[in-house]
Amino acid sequence: MVADLLTQELEPGRWGFKAARLSEVADLGFPVPPALCLRADDLARGTAEAVTATKTWLSLYRPRRVVIRTSAYEDLADNAQAGRTVSLLNCPPDALALLRTIDQDLLTTENLGDGSGTCVMVQEQVEAPFYGVAFTHERRVLVEAAQQPDGVTSGGTPQIRAQAEGARLAVDTSGQLVPSLVLVRRLRRVCLLLADHFGFDVDVEWAWTGATVVVLQIRPVTGHPLEWVS
Repeated sequence: MVADLLTQELEPGRWGFKAARLSEVADLGFPVPPALCLRADDLARGTAEAVTATKTWLSLYRPRRVVIRTSAYEDLADNAQAGRTVSLLNCPPDALALLRTIDQDLLTTENLGDGSGTCVMVQEQVEAPFYGVAFTHERRVLVEAAQQPDGVTSGGTPQIRAQAEGARLAVDTSGQLVPSLVLVRRLRRVCLLLADHFGFDVDVEWAWTGATVVVLQIRPVTGHPLEWVS
């Protein structure tokens, strides 16, 4: 079984919370990269449907690069497990190569449990000048950004840290990059709207195209990482 993230409403019990929440974010009207969702149990059986669906999806969206993500039992309200999910960046848009990589590297119990209610997402990789994460807590927003797609999410030191509370902004670029105030304000708006919709503080992975915030992932915040920069 396959699903298009942008055109179908995905249930977390069948597709995992990552895919389900992103389909909901897309339905709300926020920019989300297109993605093909492949059920893990079908992939494990090696069905021909996955090959046909992946080829069709690639011909329809024509991504230059693809990222492969798992959507499993992570991102629960009481146990977000940030960092446990798998993301493989810079994959070529070749259906057979993608499915071979999924079969060799992702179809494991460690990544997907028993395969029930989980999927693998083949998603367009966004080309952008900035990528990062943003957290909310009590209407405050912390932004961390870097120029590499996995510069922050892989544990690297952010090149930009900014926080917003109402009209107040605090920014620390460590003498490197100066962020657009439009980016910080736009992220604050996006994160607070998503927090209001889902009913919990959010941890949002994003890309900034220079004009638009693209939502790459959303999960609950299970800690309190916010401290105002000085």
